[in-house]
Amino acid sequence: MQTMTGSSLYENLQREGLEGRELEASVLSRAAQKLARCKARWEAKKEYKEMLNEALRYNQKLWSFFQVELSNPANPLPEALRADLLRLSHFIDQKTFALFAGGDIADLDGIIRINRRIASGLLEGQRTPDESAVESQELNLTA
Repeated sequence: MQTMTGSSLYENLQREGLEGRELEASVLSRAAQKLARCKARWEAKKEYKEMLNEALRYNQKLWSFFQVELSNPANPLPEALRADLLRLSHFIDQKTFALFAGGDIADLDGIIRINRRIASGLLEGQRTPDESAVESQELNLTA
């Protein structure tokens, strides 16, 4: 199994032609997918512990990279938003450490939801109003 640093996560995705918010949304979505696969096997946790640990490490490296970027005074995001995202990253750290120690499926589910919502929000800023309306209609059809 290959482990990646935060920067190599980005480098691999940059080779795919992604950048900026789309890149961040993609790595968050990938982390959420890895964690969701673990959630689907939660009852057999002992049998897939290494898979869970790998997914948690991947997500932890990603959020550590975000923490560094958010802590940089030159970061262009508004200070209040940076502070909120840093608090969120500390919450994710707590849930991650709880999961490494045995944790609860609710901890895993919370991290997955956060990753997906932030990824969705990042992509929302990249879409035109027409694209957002079409996606909203598609979501309503499947709900």
